[in-house]
Amino acid sequence: KGLLPGNVVYAAEERASSDTPKGVRPWDLILGGSWGCTLAMAYAHRYPTNVRSMVLRGVCLFRPREIDWLFGDPIEYSNTTGVSSSIWNMASKVFPDGWVEFRKGSGVDEDSKLSRLQLSSPSLRSLITQPSSNAANRQTYEENSKPNNRRTVLQGYYHQLLGSDPLVRARAAQSWSRWEMGIYSSGFGDDNAQKNGNNRVTSNRNDSVGSQTRLVTWNPITEVWSHEDARVWSNQSLVSIDVNDDESNESNTISIVNESEVQRLRKFSDGLLSDNYLEDERTRTSTLDSRNQQPIQIDTVYKPSSTVMTDGKNQTFDPSSFIPAQSMLTCYYSVNDEYVLRPFNSFLSLVPPRGIPFNSLYSSSLPPSPSASSLSDYELATKIAVQNYYPLPPCIAIQGGNDAICPPDTAIDLHQAWPQLELRIALSSGHSMYDPIIAGEIVKAVDRFGIALRFQDET
Repeated sequence: KGLLPGNVVYAAEERASSDTPKGVRPWDLILGGSWGCTLAMAYAHRYPTNVRSMVLRGVCLFRPREIDWLFGDPIEYSNTTGVSSSIWNMASKVFPDGWVEFRKGSGVDEDSKLSRLQLSSPSLRSLITQPSSNAANRQTYEENSKPNNRRTVLQGYYHQLLGSDPLVRARAAQSWSRWEMGIYSSGFGDDNAQKNGNNRVTSNRNDSVGSQTRLVTWNPITEVWSHEDARVWSNQSLVSIDVNDDESNESNTISIVNESEVQRLRKFSDGLLSDNYLEDERTRTSTLDSRNQQPIQIDTVYKPSSTVMTDGKNQTFDPSSFIPAQSMLTCYYSVNDEYVLRPFNSFLSLVPPRGIPFNSLYSSSLPPSPSASSLSDYELATKIAVQNYYPLPPCIAIQGGNDAICPPDTAIDLHQAWPQLELRIALSSGHSMYDPIIAGEIVKAVDRFGIALRFQDET
C-alpha cells in the first residue's frame, strides 16, 4: 500500500531487498488492481528481473489526467471551435449531483481560509487540447491550466482528512466515501450519459459492442481486436464462468473489432499519442528533478471540536478512534502525486523522454496463448522469452468497460504504448474485482501464466 511519509521508491526498495536476496527466485506473478497496478508497474520497471509475469485489473497509472478525472474541478467552456468536448470530460461533470455534495463536504465554500488555499500540483494541461481559435476558449484553457485552479475541492479534503480535528476528519471521510462509492456502484449508466450530454460517455450495457458477458480483447499474438464471450469453455478459455444461461447457446465465433470502436470506449481523453499530450508530458516530467519537492504542508483549519459523532443509526461514537485509512491515503497520494511517484513519473506517464523509443521502456515477451492446450505449446514462446531481454514481464490486463473509477482510457493508452500487453475489456463490468466477469478473467489469466511458468521451470 505504499508508505504515507515516504514514497513509492522507498516501498519498492524495501520490498526488493526482502523479496529477492541472492539465490532466491523472483516472484512468479504479481497481481495488481487499481492503485496496485501503479505499484506493480513501478516495481516491475525498477526491478525487471524480480517479476516473471503480471496480471493487472482496473488499470491505473496515477497520471495527472486520471486524478483530475476523478477529483478535478469541472471546466466550463463554450464549444464553438470544434474542440472535442470529450477532452474536457471529468467525473464532476458526468456525475453533477454527486459532485455538488462532494464539494460541500470539502469545506472550500464555507471556510474562508480553505477557499484561498492554492495547490502546487500538475495542471490539467495534460488532459486538454489547446483551442486553436476563439479568444474566450483560449483564455479558459490558460486559466484552467494554472496549477492552483484545478484541485480546490481535493485540496479542501486534504486539509480536513489529514488535519488534527478527528470530527472534521470523520465527516470528510463520510463525504469522500459517498462520492467514490456512488461512482463505483453506478458506473456509466444511461442517466449519467444523458445528464452529461456527451456522446462519448454512454452505457456499454446495450450498445452494439456486446452483451453483459461480452469482452473486447487485444490479442498481441494475432495483433487484432476481437469480441469474446466470457462464459465459453473451449480452447479459447482455460477457465469459464456461467453468466446469463439464456444466452449460453451463442457461438464463439471470433468477431473482429475495429480500432475506432475500441477508441469509443474512452471517457475522458482522446488518446495517448496526440502531439499536445506528448509535448506537455515531456515538459512536465523533464522539470521534476529540478524541483525541490516535498509533501504539501497540512494546514489545520479547524479548532478541536466535539468528541462525539452520530452515525446513520443514531448511535454515537468517538471520532478519534476512527482512522479512515483508504480515504486519507488516496487523498494524500492524489495531492502529492508528483512527490510520491517522482522517480517513476516519466515511465508512468507513458511518454518516454525525447529520443528514447517506446519499446525500450514498454515491451515484453508475449503472454501465453489462450489457445494452448498442453505444456508443449509453450515451448517456442518460452525459448524466445529466455533468449531476449525485455524491460517488462509478460502481462495480461483486465479492464471494466463500465469502470468509472478507473475508466478504460488508461488501459487503452497502456496498450498503445505496450503492444505486447494482452488487454481484455469486460464491457459491462465496473471496477470491482468481485464482478463475476472480472473475477473469472483474473482466474483465467493466472491459470495461463501458471501453466507457462511450470513448463519453463521443468525445461
